[in-house]
Amino acid sequence: MAYIGMRKPKFWPISSRTDGSAITYGTAVDIGPAVSASVTFDVADNPDYGDDVIIDNDKGINGYSISLETNDVSKEARAACLGWKAKQSGSPAATTHYEVTDAEAPEGGLSYIRVKMFKGERKYEAFFFHALQFSDGAENASTKQRQITWNHPTMTATGIGVYIDSSGEAKYFNWMEFDSETAANAWINSQGGAT
Repeated sequence: MAYIGMRKPKFWPISSRTDGSAITYGTAVDIGPAVSASVTFDVADNPDYGDDVIIDNDKGINGYSISLETNDVSKEARAACLGWKAKQSGSPAATTHYEVTDAEAPEGGLSYIRVKMFKGERKYEAFFFHALQFSDGAENASTKQRQITWNHPTMTATGIGVYIDSSGEAKYFNWMEFDSETAANAWINSQGGAT
């Protein structure tokens, strides 16, 4: 098996989140053309010893972090994901600039599609992360020299465990594999409540 691509990262602003109930999302925002996503899980490792051996061990997931690299991040995505505030003036109102403040970034969901090849067959893995908060990763700039250095914006997110049903288990993300990108997109939209 080989992972051969990643597509269509979207941010799903959370409209309401109540423990024990499904999350309600607003309209998804395209973040930008995908380059990479790296998910790192914070896994508990807490052995309980007795008689010189491990009797029990807690190996549950405590949370996760994501580093998302895209070819570009639109101003709409920066406002939705990072909480950048559009400042407007004039009549009709026009955006004059964006303010970056110390306010918390909004909570939202994240979805994307990973493409893989297995035994000559292409599959599309759909990911839907229920709740997270982004922060700016890095802003880079450099002068053009003999050759261009391609710079990509990176954002990092901290995953939030959510109780979206009566199971009592914290949920982090949903995953499903499909034979077509169209089917993967339709499933992602259903996870976010989009039609």
